[in-house]
Amino acid sequence: MPAHLDEGISVVIANWNGGGHILDCLSSLYEQSRRPDEIVIVDNGSIDGSPFLVRQKFPAAKLLTRPLNEGFCVGYNRAIAASRHPFVLILNSDVFLDPSFLAKALVAAKEDDRIGWVCGRVRGMREGQPDFSGCYLRRRIALASGEGTTTGDVFAGSGATIFCRRTMLDDLAIHGEVYDEAYFAYIEDLDLAWRAQLRGWRCVYRDEISCRHIGSASQGGRVRVLDKSVLFLTHILKNRYLTLIKNATPGIAVRFFAPFVLGELAIWMALITRHPGRARAIPSAIAGAVRLIPQTLKKRRHVMRRRTTSDRHLLGLTRGIW
Repeated sequence: MPAHLDEGISVVIANWNGGGHILDCLSSLYEQSRRPDEIVIVDNGSIDGSPFLVRQKFPAAKLLTRPLNEGFCVGYNRAIAASRHPFVLILNSDVFLDPSFLAKALVAAKEDDRIGWVCGRVRGMREGQPDFSGCYLRRRIALASGEGTTTGDVFAGSGATIFCRRTMLDDLAIHGEVYDEAYFAYIEDLDLAWRAQLRGWRCVYRDEISCRHIGSASQGGRVRVLDKSVLFLTHILKNRYLTLIKNATPGIAVRFFAPFVLGELAIWMALITRHPGRARAIPSAIAGAVRLIPQTLKKRRHVMRRRTTSDRHLLGLTRGIW
C-alpha cells in the first residue's frame, strides 16, 4: 500500500440540531494545513435545517441522514462504519480545530504503533469553562483534566475530539459497536478509554495540539452535570454504573468502591436539595442500569477475556482519592 494511503484521515461527526455551529466546525476542517481525506456526517434526525446547510455549503462531505435521534453512540458508530481511512478523528460538531491540529496529531500517532489515541488541549469558549488537557481517571468514575501536563501518556483525552487509529477502534468494538449503544449518550468516552487501556493501547497528550469547544451545545451550553435535562442526567448516572460493571477488575472495584459510593451520594443529595425537579433521574438511572446488567455482564466477559494490562497500569493513570 502506498505510504500516503497509510496516512489517510477520516473525520466522523454525528450531528443533532447543530446548525448554530457545524458550519464553523467544517470550515475549520477545510482550513487544516493537512486536510482530511474524507468527512462523514451522520445526522440524527435534526429539525433545525442543518442537513440542508451542510449539503449546500460542503457538498464534498458525505452526509447520511437518519429519520430520528438514535443517540450519540449510534450516530458515531454509523459514521465510523461508513468511513474508510486508517486514522479517524471522532469530532463533536461544536469543536473548531486549530489549523495544524490534524498534521500534528498524525505525527504524534505515528511515533508508536501502540498509540491508539492522540489528544491535545481543548480550550473552553464559555465564561468560566475550563480547558481540558490530557485526562486521568478518578476513582468516582469521572475524568480529571491533568493541568500542567505537556506531553506523555494519559488515561484519555476529551471525548469531543478523539484522533485515533482505526485498528484500535476495530480492536475495541464489541459485537460491531465501538461505542456501547446501550449508553445512548454521555460517559461513552470514559468507557472507550477504559477498554483501550485494558487492551494496552496508549493515549498520548501533546500540548501543541489544540482546538476550541463550545461544550454541550445540543443542551444549550449546560456544561455542568446538575444543569442538564432529566433525560441526560439519567443517562449520565446510568452509564457510570454500567462502565464500572463492565470494566473494573475485582482489585480496581475494591479500590474505587468507597469514593464511587460517596460521590454518588453527593450527586444524589445535590439533586434532591438543589434541583428536586430533576431528582427523578436517580430512580430512572438505577432502573435502567438494572435492566441492562445481563447484557453488560456479557460485554464484561468479552472485555476481561481480552485484557492485557494490570491493575497497576490503570492505577498509574488514576489521580486523587476522589
